[in-house]
Amino acid sequence: MKKNIKLIFIRHGDTNVNTGKLTMRGTKQIKESLRYIKDEEIKAIFCSPRTRTLQTANIINNKFNVPLFIIKELNERQILNSAERLLYGDDFNNNYLNYAYENDKFETCKDFIDRCFIGLEKILSKAEKNSTILLCAHSSTLYAINAYLNGIPKDNQIQWLQCSNGTVIKFHL
Repeated sequence: MKKNIKLIFIRHGDTNVNTGKLTMRGTKQIKESLRYIKDEEIKAIFCSPRTRTLQTANIINNKFNVPLFIIKELNERQILNSAERLLYGDDFNNNYLNYAYENDKFETCKDFIDRCFIGLEKILSKAEKNSTILLCAHSSTLYAINAYLNGIPKDNQIQWLQCSNGTVIKFHL
């Protein structure tokens, strides 16, 4: 059953790398992004559990005052710590977007994409038919959304998509 949903994606604002919180610049980016969605009839907001996405969602929700859901599966892709980088860095980097690559030592592309697919299914199961919803997440979430909408490429190489902090992208599902 097609639900005819408009999914508005917004990447969190600029973040302090030491605290994981939005900087003043990041807060300003999100407030400026509101102009691109101010006329939307958003019914719900979904976000990853990271502080920066929760802050982004709350800034936006000050305008819309709608239910806000945290989707843990849309957490940012896990990076290697310094010890792991020494052991697995080449494998991780060389296979970053290879959906077919397997390694039980770190989160692979497949692990991340599959996790995001579960999160996107959760969102769609909660979204009302013919509604507009907002997703506050990370730049890596974009390539997961693209794979979700367009399928895993035959060559298993996930297309890298990147956007700046505060970017707004609209999808129709």
